[in-house]
Amino acid sequence: MELRSRSRALKVTLSKNPTIDGDDTQPVDESLDDLEQPKPYAKLVGVRNGISNIELYDENFVCGRGGPDSPVNYSFSALVKDRGLYNYISKIQFSLTRDFNENVTRITDLSRNGTLINHEELEKNVPRELHNGDLISIGIPRLIVFVYEDMTDCELPEELTRKYNVTSHALGKGGYGKVLLGYRKRDKMNVAVKLVNTQFSIRCSRAVAKSRDIKNEVDVMKKLNHPNVVKIYDWITIRKCSYMVIEYVGGGEFFSKVVDPRYNRLGVGEVLGKYYAFQLIDAITYLHSLGVCHRDIKPENILCTSKQERCLLKLTDFGMAKNNTSRMKTKCGTPSYNAPEIVENEGNEYTPKVDVWSLGCVLFITFSGYPPFSEEYDDMSMNDQVLKGRLIFHSQWRRITVETQDIIKRMLTVDPHKRPTAQQLLDDKWMQCAESRRARHDVLVVTENERNNNGGSNRTMKVRENEEIAVKRRRIK
Repeated sequence: MELRSRSRALKVTLSKNPTIDGDDTQPVDESLDDLEQPKPYAKLVGVRNGISNIELYDENFVCGRGGPDSPVNYSFSALVKDRGLYNYISKIQFSLTRDFNENVTRITDLSRNGTLINHEELEKNVPRELHNGDLISIGIPRLIVFVYEDMTDCELPEELTRKYNVTSHALGKGGYGKVLLGYRKRDKMNVAVKLVNTQFSIRCSRAVAKSRDIKNEVDVMKKLNHPNVVKIYDWITIRKCSYMVIEYVGGGEFFSKVVDPRYNRLGVGEVLGKYYAFQLIDAITYLHSLGVCHRDIKPENILCTSKQERCLLKLTDFGMAKNNTSRMKTKCGTPSYNAPEIVENEGNEYTPKVDVWSLGCVLFITFSGYPPFSEEYDDMSMNDQVLKGRLIFHSQWRRITVETQDIIKRMLTVDPHKRPTAQQLLDDKWMQCAESRRARHDVLVVTENERNNNGGSNRTMKVRENEEIAVKRRRIK
């Protein structure tokens, strides 16, 4: 979804709220060396522990649990210990058919519980063409078993594919490229692969600047190691394309959470809001302690680790970040989240406190469900609203404590000299609360699980899979 269209969901008016043996040696029969060995046309890459990689040669290939009356080419026998899941797989799950004339592979669902391609359920007994990188799931989107890899169609560099399986499933898209779901081959861990095409005319200064931004983003991310900041694992540049392999965060954008209909566009409330606030304030405090200023903090650049109400948040997209905050003058960021000193910028220097302002805007939305500044306030331009620090508190703020309202106002102080630093916010009495302690505890638990080879994460994923399987079984019955 484009930023502009998503932003409309938060727009406001004055009258209402913004919207993973001994035998002898035989002589060589040299005539065999002249025989051309068959080559697979494709491969099914197993992305779950216990599921093998399968090279495809034959015209027809069938997968499933199999049985005396149901022969298959590949059986999911490695999953037999997981009775709930194994019994969920049909004897004949799906078939693959290769048309060697057209060089096309088609998949057909033959199961009871369904087969999905890129999270979309197939119509039973209706063939569908497979494309390089397609995800194959069983029953539910989360239960991904294979990535289809077409051996005749690989546009990605060997430097990347040697270490990662890159799927065709898009996680997101920006102005200069897209983000695809991938798997690290050595441990099948999920990753996100950001593809950026930098092949522009050398006369296009904007493109040259963007190439510089990519290197800057990588340099910044390499020095960061915080549980609320997305990690970078690899950076590969081949010809005119860059591939950033970063941490996969599967819960979607924070934007979607703050505008979730369950909250009636009235904000997530005081308790949950402070749970999120601690994580974000701790993240920018960490950044600023390393001399890094993000400069584009907004709900779309904050990712959620899960769809659950209480989850970890991860700050992402460091394309605008500054590694040396001693000299920041560039006018950048997103207008409705920009601090006054950026809005009125005429080459004057500003400080990392611009992140505090932007986070103040994010938290304002989090607690209330609408943005503090909007083009739809027709009595004043948005720039003027920002420069004056004009805030309108609608009725939902009545359920938010005065202390929280005061913190938001302090973060949105026009004069940067009077605006608190991130460290001051973190040390404030407002953050010494039960929800902050709970957030800190949850962050530590997840960090420890990640340190232990993602054991905790895998267990959590298994629980969620079984829950979704149970739901679908009930629906089918």
